[in-house]
Amino acid sequence: MRNVLLIILISVFTSSFSQVEIDTSEIKSIRYEWKIDIEKNDSTLYQILTEYKSGIYKEEFVDFKKEHHKFPFINIFESKSDYLDRDIKSNRKVHYWSAMNGLQKNYYDKYGNLDSIYFRYEKDSLKEIKTKIKKEYRRKGKLKYLINKHDEKEIYFYTLLGNLKKIELYKDSTLYEISNFKKGLLLSKIYPTRKKYRKRFTYEYDRYNRILKRDDKDYEYFLYFYNDSGLSKIEKILKKKDMILEQKLFLYDKNGILKTKKEFRKIGGKLKLTNKYNYEYK
Repeated sequence: MRNVLLIILISVFTSSFSQVEIDTSEIKSIRYEWKIDIEKNDSTLYQILTEYKSGIYKEEFVDFKKEHHKFPFINIFESKSDYLDRDIKSNRKVHYWSAMNGLQKNYYDKYGNLDSIYFRYEKDSLKEIKTKIKKEYRRKGKLKYLINKHDEKEIYFYTLLGNLKKIELYKDSTLYEISNFKKGLLLSKIYPTRKKYRKRFTYEYDRYNRILKRDDKDYEYFLYFYNDSGLSKIEKILKKKDMILEQKLFLYDKNGILKTKKEFRKIGGKLKLTNKYNYEYK
């Protein structure tokens, strides 16, 4: 399907900012998220997700923009994950986002790592921030270190075969976060200096390297279920003191296509359905 719907050309702001063209000329699919009013048995279009043949996705939230807002709520990104819901996509490379009175454009180098950022905010006056990401490479395009937009230093470690083994993140010269990898998969994140909250978060995979459990929040975790055809269900659970307070179910058809999302909340001691979403594709 060919549709010259949107061509976004990230402009050159300074000599250090690359010119990057994001190709959205050919649409692969469009997904419509409908929020169902359970009591009225009515539906409202909530989100539109467009997938392009170039590997780019555009996510639009339909009714978010108000009259006093400058920009609509839009994300344009690439993803290494097949699970493209707002609540479960954790591995995205964002090229552009806008919401209310601000927008941000991210630029990437030839190795796919963040290179520079342009941020624009418009309300009573115009505010622009241009940030160049500092980084150094080893041989064959392997990152040695990177200083992100929060002025945190990320140091990269590799195995003898050149596979990513560990990333250490420092805040003000203090080791704040350790990410451990094996065979390209994130296994754990450790926060040595945390005192009040958890220090260790883990990820579990099956023998096909498919994610089974993502436990990377203090009170939330995700469970992934598969059948012979692929992904069949995802559960997002909010739990405190061994008590489930909220639950979200993402239900897929036999082809691994998301069809329904259900949200439950604990009311009167029981989990009750509070929101339901259906998905249509073109």
